[in-house]
Amino acid sequence: MTANVSSASSDVTPSRHTGLRVAVGLLGAAALVIGVVLLFNPVAAARSLALLLGLSFVIGGLLEIAVGWNSHRRGASVVLGAVLVIAGVLAAVWPGITLFTLALITGLSLIIHGAARVGLALIARQEIEGWGWLVLAGAVNVVIGVLAIAWPEATVLVLSLILGAQIAAFGVLLLVFAFAHPATTSSART
Repeated sequence: MTANVSSASSDVTPSRHTGLRVAVGLLGAAALVIGVVLLFNPVAAARSLALLLGLSFVIGGLLEIAVGWNSHRRGASVVLGAVLVIAGVLAAVWPGITLFTLALITGLSLIIHGAARVGLALIARQEIEGWGWLVLAGAVNVVIGVLAIAWPEATVLVLSLILGAQIAAFGVLLLVFAFAHPATTSSART
């Protein structure tokens, strides 16, 4: 007796978005790891914090661009991603960055990115499934950005904990986004 392996499911082609989902998942995992490092190593020097923060902003910005690249709102995704990438590069390469400057860069970039994220989600709510989550994520960014600016004299501990929590949460959201929904498959031939 032999098994028939040529069923209708063998004609299903892989999703064209599988590579993007894996990239988003990997970058989400990287953001989660950086967030956890910031949460559990809060006594790192300001320079180390600036490098980790810069790296996390660059990863977040690239993710923003990658996720929106295939949508008709590609320009908005590039702008949102560019805000984070620029902030990340500034934080990472600024010689002798102080905690005040780091808090200012962090706060301003999170406020700009969060407000733009909320605006884009509200404008495109008819087109984006789960737009409410994007509004929530943007609002959280704005709140964390305001906190970072309101406490510029914050210790490395406070800044590390606030940003670590935000970055870890962002990583978890990206992992959920990448792997929660089943891949789109083409219909089987009849």
